[in-house]
Amino acid sequence: MFNKIKYRTELTLLKIGDFFKTDIRYIAKQGSWMLGGEFINNIIGLVLTISFANLIPVSTYGTYKYILSIYGIFALFGLTGAGSAIIKTVAEGYENIFKPAIKTQIKWGMWGSLCLIFVAFYYLFKGNSLFGYSFFIAAAALPFFESLNTYLHILAGKKRFDLQTKYYSTTRIISSLTLILVLFISDNVLIILLAYFLPYILSNILFGSFALKKVDLNNEFDPKAITYIKHLSFLNIISFVVISLDGVIIFQLLGPIQLAIYSIASAPSSKLQSFFGIIPELSLPKYTEQPIEEIKKAILPKIFKASIVCATTVVVYVIAVPFLFKWFLPQYMDAIIYAQLLAIPLIWYPLALLSRVLLAKEATRFMFQIGLITSIAQLTIMLLAIYFYGLMGAVVGRIIISIFSYIVTYYYFKRL
Repeated sequence: MFNKIKYRTELTLLKIGDFFKTDIRYIAKQGSWMLGGEFINNIIGLVLTISFANLIPVSTYGTYKYILSIYGIFALFGLTGAGSAIIKTVAEGYENIFKPAIKTQIKWGMWGSLCLIFVAFYYLFKGNSLFGYSFFIAAAALPFFESLNTYLHILAGKKRFDLQTKYYSTTRIISSLTLILVLFISDNVLIILLAYFLPYILSNILFGSFALKKVDLNNEFDPKAITYIKHLSFLNIISFVVISLDGVIIFQLLGPIQLAIYSIASAPSSKLQSFFGIIPELSLPKYTEQPIEEIKKAILPKIFKASIVCATTVVVYVIAVPFLFKWFLPQYMDAIIYAQLLAIPLIWYPLALLSRVLLAKEATRFMFQIGLITSIAQLTIMLLAIYFYGLMGAVVGRIIISIFSYIVTYYYFKRL
């Protein structure tokens, strides 16, 4: 009986794989862990969003998101490209990267902390103690918040998605439950920020020490790996700043309430995107090993068929949004139309596979040019759109930017 079920399952996977022209058994084996993890993480994320929407004032949530937007700008000093670079390095067999990578990220992250300290003193000088002390907290957390999850990228490079999912999901559960508990007892932004940063950092310290004992890592170290981490992070600088600037621009031009509405409207589609992002994440180690001619031949039909699946999901989501907001986010009914529109770019999200190919093939010059072109376009479009059309301008601007960025990425992909 078991053998019969196993045979039928494998036959079904082969048929699905033949339709999408991909190794569906690899995705089913490794992706099942990531899919399960994303399901847990997204449920936690949605519960967290609902908690923020219902437990604290709208203006307080907008202020919190503004602080994190400013933090996000200076977090680029922590080498935001480290994760993808580490996955690629480990997939190539250079596995002795943990300590050098963490040391480098923390060292560079200190510069971001220094910038946030200056921002904190600026707000204190202006008489805004809430923002001043908030940025002191962010400055203390910056060098460690992302660097200490380096072990997760090593596990991904080793294709140990089972361990990666277990530890990351547990970390998210601990940090999110702590944050939700704090929201029940306080709407103080300083306490909320401590609950956001501290449990995540401590959990990564704890689980990182456990996780690396469960995998065998060789002593091979590629001196170029650290340089590649820096290069890849440098490529992300402009785009990373511009993404975080969305929240800053909305807060400064429209105020904290509008930023809160925008953040709530963005949350569901962001969770869906993380589900869809499993395939690009899984593809990086595979594309590192495959010749570019083989990838080019097969990737576009895969993207087209995956886009059909995404489009179907988006239609269902758009229909469901009004009911979901009415049940769970009644304070944010004005965000419904924005949430529906922000789901549109998910239809062509499978094109993200193209950027993973560029990353796998170390096309750093192309990636820099893509980042520069799309970031300038994004900053220009968002500034003009928000200034003239308010929140609707921000939403439509994001859709336009998404289309433009994938056109640019496809152009450079064809040049590989």
